Amino acid sequence: TMHLADRAETENALNLDAKVLAQRVVEAIDVTNDKELSAAAYKDSEDPKLYKATKTERGPLNTEDWMQTCDPVMTCYKLLSVEFNWWGFQSATERYIHSTMRSVFAIFHRQLFCDTDGWFGMTIEELRAMEDETAKKLIDKRNQELTSKTEYS
Repeated sequence: TMHLADRAETENALNLDAKVLAQRVVEAIDVTNDKELSAAAYKDSEDPKLYKATKTERGPLNTEDWMQTCDPVMTCYKLLSVEFNWWGFQSATERYIHSTMRSVFAIFHRQLFCDTDGWFGMTIEELRAMEDETAKKLIDKRNQELTSKTEYS
């Protein structure tokens, strides 16, 4: 992942070698495009077209040309590589994983924008502490789910 203050105009933001660059497929994700989401994944509280940050006065992103007109702007460049070596299932599984990750990225970045007031202005130390706390909660939740599954097995 690389975050740059541009409008998706950096050709090789991740410094990929020529072989990977030739194989790469670029997919732009518009965080305001609800068609990227399933109906079950949509939440008003996570809709960038509705959200306005009080700390930064950014948003709502509710115009067709928001990507060309909003300022400041950032592009998040990501490289996702999937290799599933199982004859007969490889292509379909790789396509499924890519489409699922596209949805995950869209949802995550919508949530991130709509939580601007929650993280804007934090120091790097505060952000790291928040990451550590989130990681701990995730591990605890996974452990609870594993415990629940083994109890019913």
